[in-house]
Amino acid sequence: MPKENPKVSVVIPTIEEEGVFEIIDRLRERIKDVEIIIVDKSSEAYERRLLEKGVKVIRQHDRGVEKAIMLGLRNAHGEILASIDGDGTHDVEGIFKGIKLIEEGKADLVLGNRLGHIKNGAMNQYLQFGNKVISTAFNKLYNTNIHDFLVGLFVMSRKAYEEVKNVEPYRAGHAGIFAIELAKRGFKIAEVPINYYQRKEGESKLTRSKFFYGINVVGQMIRFARDYSPLLVFGGIGLVFILAGLALGIYVIYNFLATGAFTLIGRSLIAFMLFITGVLSVIAGFIIDLLIGIEKRVERLEKEKK
Repeated sequence: MPKENPKVSVVIPTIEEEGVFEIIDRLRERIKDVEIIIVDKSSEAYERRLLEKGVKVIRQHDRGVEKAIMLGLRNAHGEILASIDGDGTHDVEGIFKGIKLIEEGKADLVLGNRLGHIKNGAMNQYLQFGNKVISTAFNKLYNTNIHDFLVGLFVMSRKAYEEVKNVEPYRAGHAGIFAIELAKRGFKIAEVPINYYQRKEGESKLTRSKFFYGINVVGQMIRFARDYSPLLVFGGIGLVFILAGLALGIYVIYNFLATGAFTLIGRSLIAFMLFITGVLSVIAGFIIDLLIGIEKRVERLEKEKK
């Protein structure tokens, strides 16, 4: 039976995943006080097998792994919260390593890092490259040092979860929604190396949509970065406009020096407009960034008073 006040709660989203049964056994072998919550969209026969293992089963009626994980976390009671893919590809050892970092106060959110520990046939080069691109984008936007943003294993403190529990789930990967939201709030994010194995049975439920899924994830990161770090976004856009204006302006000047006649009036006006638009974009980024910084300091002072 599920524990009333467990030390650790582990949420596992599943759709007919056979690997979940071995994960359940390994978790119980290593964590004496553990609550295991399966968020399931499988058949009744599969659900009965889960219930026979003595885990808590919650039926998911909507779509999306992020929604499944949030649903499971809302029903979790542990002081430390974790999640892992149910297909057996992620090494459960990563949860134990993450728990240790949380207990030592070294992190508020711990992600697994599969890169460098991928077993033969577990992840093709195309997916590895896409993951690296998305991870790099996240690090640039949120000033972090994450290598495997799309990993399906994470561990989080209860304190960190309480800060983001009311966030409406959006497409950002299994752990990405928490990485984004907690990075915005200044929480400590760490990684632990984990082995990544080839699926033993079945196919990935994201197989047909991984490219567009990745595009959606990047779009979400940029959209939230616009509100979190506007100087980076508006400044980057402004820099592009400034450089384009300068390049076109240099061409206009070169043409004038070469011919002795000022004939490229239209292009000179375009160059001027590009340059001014870029400067205004950078200034807007500075102003919005300053206002957000003031708002964050006010929020911190209010929390300290409480």
